[in-house]
Amino acid sequence: MTLLIVRDLAAAYDGRTVFSDIDLDLDPGAYALTGGNGTGKSTLLRLLGGAQRPAAGTVSIDGHDLVRDPIEARLRLGYVPDESPAYPFMSGAELLHLVQTAKRAGDDPVVERLIADFSLAPQLGARFDAISLGTQKKLLLAAGWIGHPRVILLDEPSNALDAAARAALVARIRADAAGAVILLASHDAEFVADTGATILPLEIPAAAA
Repeated sequence: MTLLIVRDLAAAYDGRTVFSDIDLDLDPGAYALTGGNGTGKSTLLRLLGGAQRPAAGTVSIDGHDLVRDPIEARLRLGYVPDESPAYPFMSGAELLHLVQTAKRAGDDPVVERLIADFSLAPQLGARFDAISLGTQKKLLLAAGWIGHPRVILLDEPSNALDAAARAALVARIRADAAGAVILLASHDAEFVADTGATILPLEIPAAAA
């Protein structure tokens, strides 16, 4: 079953084309976008996650067009950016509850397992501006799995993670790749290899990500 379909996708900033004519047909599995800075990886994930509107093209998440049917598409989508979008005054528990409400999701044993594996329970009541970058990343990753998403987008997911959290994330990706598309962008070649992700041979003539 093809869960992520992309046709003729293009991005532009201030009238300048970043990339164009991106096509993808991804069945369940783990996939990795690799390349140096400025190759468009983060931009591509933002478009696929609905955080940025494309200059052209379409994105379909589990059969739902991200522009024409955004609510249904987003209910099936998990997106974890490299930088935290949470308000500094928001606690970890509040972030998870907000995402849970938006995704119309109940308690999820997968998310609860991530919270345990990431040792997040003692930090759930703390404000985002009072916790480390690594803890922020762990909370965002846990939030990305809320609602049993069929497509999960991860931008530099191993950044700032300790060894135990990194191993737990690798195990989670390997376990869930059988039923979901997990598309990640990372400069961490060892992490990518550990996940068993398929490298996507994308040629993106980008000036900036």
